[in-house]
Amino acid sequence: MTDRHAPPCPDCDDPLTFAYEDTSGQGAHKRGDHFNTTPYTRHYLCFPCEKAWKQRLEGPFTPDVVADLAFFSCREGGCGARLHVSAISNDEGAIELTCPHGHRHVVLRANGSNELTVAAVR
Repeated sequence: MTDRHAPPCPDCDDPLTFAYEDTSGQGAHKRGDHFNTTPYTRHYLCFPCEKAWKQRLEGPFTPDVVADLAFFSCREGGCGARLHVSAISNDEGAIELTCPHGHRHVVLRANGSNELTVAAVR
């Protein structure tokens, strides 16, 4: 799932994996539009060091708490434990995350888009 042209992780220099893009930010509101439709923040994941990063516009990479919770927290009801990478590959669905309680999840592309999502393995 990594792109060979992806920016490097600020911690380990491995290529980051693009996760999703959002339109949060104050730019539109400052212009009087009251909502923003222009992508403002790109969210990335580093599976080798199990960290999430964000980049606003062309600014520096900063830790991404929201993506960290979204991609590295167990989704099983009542669990919420930290997910760790248990298998990694460039193949679709071949990045597997597991929590200390044995709950398994895979990272997938969301419905034909370029954005990632996490799904529990049942």
